[in-house]
Amino acid sequence: MALLHRVRHGRQRLKGRSAATVSLGRAIAAGVALALVLLSVGACDRGVPPELRPDEVLRSELGLGDDDEVHRVLLTGGSGERVDPVETVVPPGAWVEFVSGDFRLREVRFVTEEMGTELVGFLERTDQLDSPPMVDRDTRFVVSFAGAPPGRYPFKVAGETEPGRGVVIVAAPR
Repeated sequence: MALLHRVRHGRQRLKGRSAATVSLGRAIAAGVALALVLLSVGACDRGVPPELRPDEVLRSELGLGDDDEVHRVLLTGGSGERVDPVETVVPPGAWVEFVSGDFRLREVRFVTEEMGTELVGFLERTDQLDSPPMVDRDTRFVVSFAGAPPGRYPFKVAGETEPGRGVVIVAAPR
């Protein structure tokens, strides 16, 4: 603000320079300073959005931090298993947390018949093809996509009612 005030009111005469030259020089300096401030603010804001940062449980149990991106998929029942969101797009290296939203028994299983061998191989090597039984509310199945090949990872949620379906899409690196 002080820079803008000086540009607006800084038309005093200096030795050998006109007021217009002084004002133009100050305006350019103020513009450059403002651009640098805006660039530094933008650079600081490129981290993981707060809503995708891990909670305290994931921090303490898995050692995740503010640089880790965790996407949440809520699983609930009724007349059939519901998945919200049905489609989750993640960058390479992100985590997906499947969370049981009620007390119904369920299991998450990736549908290998609908994936390429490279994607199936990744899930097999990392022992993440399916969850253990999720029996309580807030039970979690957390999947790391660190080192995962880009592609579609369809999954089914089977439990006491009609199965539900969803897909995790690992985007290609930028």
